[in-house]
Amino acid sequence: MFDTTGFRSHFPYFQHPDRVIYLDNAATTLKPQSLIDATVKFYQSAGSVHRSQYDEEQTALYEQARSQVRQLINAESDKAIIWTSGTTQAINTVANGLIPYIQSDDEIIISEADHHANFVTWSMIAQKCGAKLRILPIQDNWLIDENALLEALNKRTKVVVLNFVSNVTGTEQPVEHLIRLIRKHSSALVSVDAAQAISHVKIDLRKLDADFLSFSAHKIYGPNGLGVLSGKLTALELLQPLIYGGKMVDRVSKQQISFAELPYRLEAGTPNIAGVIGFNAVLSWLNQWDFEQAEHHAVQLAEQTKVRLKNYEFCQLFNSPKPSSVISFVFKNIAGSDLATLLAEQNIALRTGVHCAQPYLSRLGQHSTLRLSFAPYNTQQEVDAFFTALDKSLALLEE
Repeated sequence: MFDTTGFRSHFPYFQHPDRVIYLDNAATTLKPQSLIDATVKFYQSAGSVHRSQYDEEQTALYEQARSQVRQLINAESDKAIIWTSGTTQAINTVANGLIPYIQSDDEIIISEADHHANFVTWSMIAQKCGAKLRILPIQDNWLIDENALLEALNKRTKVVVLNFVSNVTGTEQPVEHLIRLIRKHSSALVSVDAAQAISHVKIDLRKLDADFLSFSAHKIYGPNGLGVLSGKLTALELLQPLIYGGKMVDRVSKQQISFAELPYRLEAGTPNIAGVIGFNAVLSWLNQWDFEQAEHHAVQLAEQTKVRLKNYEFCQLFNSPKPSSVISFVFKNIAGSDLATLLAEQNIALRTGVHCAQPYLSRLGQHSTLRLSFAPYNTQQEVDAFFTALDKSLALLEE
């Protein structure tokens, strides 16, 4: 059994009994004390990183974080861990960095399952390069249509973009299998959005065989404003820098500029030092907990919630065919925003809207959905409180 009470005790949020019941973990996770302590300690210090002899301790912690992320996802080298401001910047770094590589009439494959960070970015790149954007459908089980992927792959395919885990339904795409198919039928580069996957799936990047992988620290108890771009060194070397300036250069003269090696070539400017050092502390703290037990607990809460929601006559669920910690649902003839407002008044925090995934919502045939998403610190008592609030809300709305 997972020690929910022990895990929960590391989050200052729960020390305040008047706080809302937080069931919006797919948006962002709560922050443990280890992150807060490390961040405060940095801001009480002086200096930067990689600048002078007196900041050696901070530089060591900063680079230790890079090494811990490498271990977390089994990347091939610390050089393959590039700090960004989040998943969105990581994806933009890949997409814009490949502009010289993508020619007119080349093709980029995405799917209906993609978050706007992917869908919008690659749509803009296709327009800019004169490339064709091919959008794969998702099936009734919310998985990418494998036959459609095989039909779309051809010698003009330059990039295939895959969403690992959906923030709408919690569906995990069989990414490793899909990448094997892509390798068999194409020479395309593969970019994987792992923003939702990072806290729910044990990622082995080398086994996955993706060229690029992106995620955000705040999805896994880390700070906001920090993300990771990783992948194969050979693929990362292809990228033209998205941002130019200090730190990413090797030598600068009036006649010539040369860039630093990876990862620094893609990390221009003063970095989010506090965020990286804080994330280092989070990753050290996370190593104390059993990943599979933690995920099992969150999924069990969600699965129990799904069973109970199915007992409501007018409730429609949109969920992964496999157990997951995310639930999207609607109540027919009741506006989701009205229901969310009444739940919020009873201290229930959940998400309503399009979840930055309008093509996905269109595929579901919905303008918006309500979404519950669970983390290991959530409890049975919180699930019960949600249903108590739901019953009261529905009674008011159905009068």
